Amino acid sequence: MTKIKNKILILLDGSEEFENSLNILTETNILNSDQIVLFFVLNPFNPVTKGQEKEVLYNDFVHDHGRRLATLYIEKIESLIHSKNLNIEVSHNIVNSYENIQRRIALGDIDIAICSVQFSNKLDYIFRKSKKINYFINKSKNILVLPYEFTHNPNHKNNFIIPYSEFAIENTINKYLNYFNFDRITLLYDRKSSLDLDNFILEFSDKKFTLEKIEINSEIYKNLMELSKEYNLIFFKEMSKKITFLDNFKKFSNYSLFTKKIPVLFNK
Repeated sequence: MTKIKNKILILLDGSEEFENSLNILTETNILNSDQIVLFFVLNPFNPVTKGQEKEVLYNDFVHDHGRRLATLYIEKIESLIHSKNLNIEVSHNIVNSYENIQRRIALGDIDIAICSVQFSNKLDYIFRKSKKINYFINKSKNILVLPYEFTHNPNHKNNFIIPYSEFAIENTINKYLNYFNFDRITLLYDRKSSLDLDNFILEFSDKKFTLEKIEINSEIYKNLMELSKEYNLIFFKEMSKKITFLDNFKKFSNYSLFTKKIPVLFNK
């Protein structure tokens, strides 16, 4: 029996034309995965009430109709995945609440969860959409969030963007090489870290990818956009606390990155 190396959970919302979370697995070489778990939440904002265990089943037409449509959608997605890779193992869950995701992730066998996000303006994102995203971030050890507007260019190489820290940076790089195929890693640094970073680049060698650096200054987003003309970017963000309202407006905020169509990998 082949050992499963990477198990990816994909959160679906039924918007097939915007399922970047699926496209990044079926149409790109960015992620390595041996098993995919499709997770369709019928009502992500419907809490499971006290006394209900595992999955809740309703006997009303609206819910049953939604489940039938979700089942058809899942079958179509599974067929699409197998048309790209017959050897990959695919399973699925159709559930009623985002709290079911918590129970699934708590099993501890999911390496990376993936979801797509869409927002029409700043207020819509902050007051409505971000609640769902933050919930996923706080429950997952690794979650890759893809803006709906993100498009992968097959002619571009893949670039991992990591804010530099002298602590555990090498472990971070080595860890994610198991999950991703990166041609280049760009380390973001401030001026006071320049010497430490130069020494790190000299000492760290890996023939699989190129290691580069970009200084954090007033031109940082402009530089990232220039970089995106040649590379498919993924931004790494380590989360040590819950995201607050003000965090959405700080440097490298979720909002700023998503509006620039940059996927963000959150690590907890």
